[in-house]
Amino acid sequence: MRHVHLIALALLATTPATARPAPSPTAPLARAIARFAPPAPGHLGVAAIDLESGVTLAIEGDKSFPMASAVKVAVAATFLYQVEQRRHSLTEMFTLDETMRARSEGITETLPHAGVALSAANLLELMLTVSDNTAADMLIQAVGGPQAVTDWLKASGIEGQRADRGIARLILDDGNKPMTPGLTEAQSLARFEPVEPWKTDTEIWPPNPAFDSDPRDSSTPLAMATLLAKLYQGQLLSPDHTRLLFEIMARCKTGKPRVIALLPPGTPWAHKTGTLAGISNDVGVLTLPNGHHLVLALFEYGVADAAARSRTLADVGRLLFDGFLMMPETK
Repeated sequence: MRHVHLIALALLATTPATARPAPSPTAPLARAIARFAPPAPGHLGVAAIDLESGVTLAIEGDKSFPMASAVKVAVAATFLYQVEQRRHSLTEMFTLDETMRARSEGITETLPHAGVALSAANLLELMLTVSDNTAADMLIQAVGGPQAVTDWLKASGIEGQRADRGIARLILDDGNKPMTPGLTEAQSLARFEPVEPWKTDTEIWPPNPAFDSDPRDSSTPLAMATLLAKLYQGQLLSPDHTRLLFEIMARCKTGKPRVIALLPPGTPWAHKTGTLAGISNDVGVLTLPNGHHLVLALFEYGVADAAARSRTLADVGRLLFDGFLMMPETK
């Protein structure tokens, strides 16, 4: 009888009804990060994936956030996929239609005269490193429009991310500015001042709640993190194009006060920012000192103070850096 009793106790201890679930390794980190969430109407979305261990953390991971220029990761990937389909090439020259010149850093500020022609590789470089809106709209047009980007995302197994508008139209809508009859989106945008109140990380401009809640041109943090993970792991593009994409993203010049701000000097961070009135995003792949690669997708909206948004992303970025580095599962 005693033997049977011991067996029964052993079985009871392992039954699902009484077994104590293992604590999530990310739970303490998630609680620490949640303290940085802005007060309403602000929202903070976070997704992080350790590509070596598979450990994942998400806060509002399935909520849709406006991507702003973070959509340019998907635009670049769609174009590179079409290069592999022999629909385009990196050496292909694109002549700028002056009616598409959207005022932003890059082409418009450095090449103000008519007659601009750039290779696809240079358009990718400008779009991803200085977030050039003209280069982005030229590439969006080249791939077949925003719907082609969404179609590629769906075909790649990315649910929860969509592209719907060109960048010039996105900026017009964010500022509640109408299209001017007879003019293109870029020309209509050029009629309004200031064109880019979100150009720096120190401006204070009121959020646009209607724009923020618009499902168009949005992504969940987990969708963006999944896209970056699949890209980095070579599941969506060839090795050469995967390497090119992340080499360009590693040269990103925007977002200095965001994720990278509080990290140890020299930390590799291949990323893309997104910024509009009340919106700051920073998404990419971070290399930890232990050699692990940490995908991060940080989204914030509904906060007028751009500097405050940047501080939040910097603080959260550092928490994720330290938290994932110290997890036993990542060593």
